[in-house]
Amino acid sequence: MRLLIILILFLAYTAQAQKKIAITIDDLPTVSKVYRSPSGRLQLTKKLLSHCTTFQVPAIGFVIGNSLLANHQPDSSQINLLKLWLDASFELGNHTLAHKDYNLISFSESKEDIIDGEQIVKNLVQQRGKPFRYFRHPYLRKGDTQAKKDSLEHFLQQRGYLEAPVTIDNSDWLFSGAYDNAILLGDTTLATQVGKQYVAYMLNCVAYYEAQSDSLFNRQISQTLLLHANTINADFLGELLAGLKQQGYTFVSLEHALTDNAYQSVDHFYGKGGISWLHRWALTRGKRGTFFKGEPEVPAMIDELANRTLNLPSR
Repeated sequence: MRLLIILILFLAYTAQAQKKIAITIDDLPTVSKVYRSPSGRLQLTKKLLSHCTTFQVPAIGFVIGNSLLANHQPDSSQINLLKLWLDASFELGNHTLAHKDYNLISFSESKEDIIDGEQIVKNLVQQRGKPFRYFRHPYLRKGDTQAKKDSLEHFLQQRGYLEAPVTIDNSDWLFSGAYDNAILLGDTTLATQVGKQYVAYMLNCVAYYEAQSDSLFNRQISQTLLLHANTINADFLGELLAGLKQQGYTFVSLEHALTDNAYQSVDHFYGKGGISWLHRWALTRGKRGTFFKGEPEVPAMIDELANRTLNLPSR
């Protein structure tokens, strides 16, 4: 009996230790109401990279091309931030030029946005001898009609891109908006409260999508987590990564995560929503209603603070 208990505990530990997650970070170089100056953006970038380096996270960042321009010309200070990512051996991908919502534009306009998003970052990456291969859909929207979805998928394949899926969707951007406002109000206590709630919320999101994985595949797949290069992750990504590690996760590259055959699952979903690939696969398999219940909600206080209009004195 004792040997049986030891075996069960060992198998449980092994299963937990085999959990894998890829960290993907959108909206590079930075998106923040706090870190807005060149020196501030540099500070935010260094913080993000420090967290990833400390926890040996092979992260990938997705770049919005417009963020590399000032007055329609290349902005060296912004481009230098991407060089820091490359210097740290992280991969970069395309997040379009202007982050347009595919539901609101034509396929032709979307193609142009993708191609224009390559102009600076693709050359920068390839000069380092690194691959430029992944595309991240703005708002996770792949098309609200079958024709638009099919057209975009075919174009990306022709262009040599691999789609960068997201299995763990969340609202980190909303928490960061609340965190930005707390800092701008000078309320450090409130900012800390928002940060702590953020880490707890994100770990709850991970647990929710773990349950979705179990329900759909009867196992834990290699997960892909969506984050943004924002203020709250600059300050709290380390705590989040520590929490994931404590829960048994190993950090892997997006390339490694996509070797999980779950990512070969059929996705027939099209619609206005930008949703997790786990939910795309579930809807394709006919899952409805109760299957999707239990997704963590953003607290009303966070939503209100994020959307609050601040009347701050000009600086």
